[in-house]
Amino acid sequence: MTSLKTETDTLIIGAGQAGVAMSEHLTRLGIPHLVVEKNRIAESWRSRRWDSLVANGPAWHDRFPGMEFPGCSPDSFVAKEQVADYFVSYAAMNQLPILTGVEVISAERNQGRSGFTVTTSAGVINVQRIVAATGPFQRPVIPAIAPQHSQVQQLHSADYKNPQQLPQGGVLVVGAGSSGVQIADELQRSGKPVWLSVGPHDRPPRSYRGRDFCWWLGVLGLWDAAASQPGKEHVTIAVSGARGGHTVDFRRLAAQGVNLVGLTESFTENTVRFQDDLAENIARGDANYLALLDAADAYIERNGLDLPPEPQAREFLPDPACVTHPQLSLESGRGRNHQHYLGDGLRHRLQLVKGQCLQ
Repeated sequence: MTSLKTETDTLIIGAGQAGVAMSEHLTRLGIPHLVVEKNRIAESWRSRRWDSLVANGPAWHDRFPGMEFPGCSPDSFVAKEQVADYFVSYAAMNQLPILTGVEVISAERNQGRSGFTVTTSAGVINVQRIVAATGPFQRPVIPAIAPQHSQVQQLHSADYKNPQQLPQGGVLVVGAGSSGVQIADELQRSGKPVWLSVGPHDRPPRSYRGRDFCWWLGVLGLWDAAASQPGKEHVTIAVSGARGGHTVDFRRLAAQGVNLVGLTESFTENTVRFQDDLAENIARGDANYLALLDAADAYIERNGLDLPPEPQAREFLPDPACVTHPQLSLESGRGRNHQHYLGDGLRHRLQLVKGQCLQ
């Protein structure tokens, strides 16, 4: 059984995907280390995701080295609970030194000697190196658009579980990345009136010419590509593994009954206002989608691959009325029975690291 040591070479903070993977690498290299996790292994997959969530990548891509997802087709999209169970099984198989229920309170660089002194809820440990594997997005952020005293209930995607959780009324989903799109789709299918605020985004095909987009990003070198502009390292990506996996198509969502609107701009006197940029944002997503198809076709030709043509992948539905004649505001409040779900953003949380630790 793993217990808190007084010292080790490397301390890994967090036992999610990155923490478990780092521990496996260090174990294989014989480097002494310890992983501390304030909750359970892969806690976010269990308690900070909605009920119907599945992985957005196929099982062949999202697995760890040396272990397949048990009982799954390599091309399937694994349910969130099974993902969390897989992390636990992988840690056990590799006998990774993970200590759960231990929170890091602070980490300070030692004075006059190498390493760091780390204070945890279970005691103090001295280490030479720290790996912050807490994930890039831990702190839910709801934009300060609707005032707290308004009639609008605000809920973050990290706290959303299922449509039954929300009271009767319409829902505005702010954010059209993978989470926002899938939640809006689920809410609309449950019978709720839904508005989806669509900002700039990338929209890769779920698959093209018989290969998943994860495969294409790999062979085209896009996983490791540098950001096109400084500060643009994080790009909103709309992709879905839901219902067996499919390409996110905003025009089809509109045909299904989802009301598309532009980027959310402001909230005043029970009225939400949107920028007049919906058509531009849809066009940007289309351009990104077509650029990947072009790159894939060129790769196939260069390498002489025998993959079936897919001309229908370039066919789009006509722009719906919500794109050609965009809705620029939405009233809420007592008389209109709109229940707004707002917020899909998350931020880093590295306050536990003090002083010069990051240098």
